[in-house]
Amino acid sequence: MKPTITLAVLANARIARMIENHGPGKGFTASERHTLQAPAVAENSDRAGTHPITGSHGSATFEASDSKQAAEAGFARLIAEDLEKRHSAGAFDRLILTAAPHMLGQLRAALPGELKSTVIGEAGKDLTHVALDDITSHLKDIIAA
Repeated sequence: MKPTITLAVLANARIARMIENHGPGKGFTASERHTLQAPAVAENSDRAGTHPITGSHGSATFEASDSKQAAEAGFARLIAEDLEKRHSAGAFDRLILTAAPHMLGQLRAALPGELKSTVIGEAGKDLTHVALDDITSHLKDIIAA
């Protein structure tokens, strides 16, 4: 009988690592083609900043440029496309998503319905720089790896 393969995505706005679990007690291993890099974001002059306002005190704060958010959404779509190809090829059965909260929201929005049904858990934290041997302790509430 084929083991149930769980793929965990460890992502932030710049990089996504794919790791696999092949059953309880087996830990995680790096997945084939295990790293995706976000395309470089073009810098522009629309930076976040402040602007004085009329009135007795203070200043207004501008939001960060939409280009950064668009780049994050684009990278989330790139990750979702990669996951869709892997799932269609039978590379995994279940999915775990981990990313900083904003990127996690981008990933949720980018996943097609078929992939959403494979998600068994999520963690709103950036685990991209955590050593492979330490991942199990961070995901113990989601999977018995």
